[in-house]
Amino acid sequence: MAEFEGRCEAVVDVTKPAFEGIEDFSTKEVGDLGEVLARTYLEDNGYELVDANWRTPFGEVDIIARSSDETIFVEVKSRRLLGCSLEDGHEEAPEEAVNAEKFERYAKMAEFYRMIHEEGTSIRFDVIGITFLSNRIAHIKHLQGGFWWEA
Repeated sequence: MAEFEGRCEAVVDVTKPAFEGIEDFSTKEVGDLGEVLARTYLEDNGYELVDANWRTPFGEVDIIARSSDETIFVEVKSRRLLGCSLEDGHEEAPEEAVNAEKFERYAKMAEFYRMIHEEGTSIRFDVIGITFLSNRIAHIKHLQGGFWWEA
């Protein structure tokens, strides 16, 4: 896994079961819920959302956001570890599922994005890992700046 320059963590604990029925969700539904939670997290932390599920010939960018003058591509990985704590070590953390092949695809998507969008901007690559621990608690880990593509 790449070295990231920054790391933020948050735990979302809602007063009522916001993720009701998550134990029965398909993998895709867990992923979709994780992306919704990641977008909310980014907005709550001052990021401007530019696009979601942006498709290219090389793959899909889960979230495109802006902060200051940076464009940020965000890969979201979600898992459910119901009834476990993060220290139990039952599975790899979701953000650890991002591998070198994924980084290579994101490099191609960044070049494609810059061809379409004429503004000269650097593109930063972040990963957000979401671990659902219950139907009301989710752990969010935001790894910032794994790679940059300069304009």
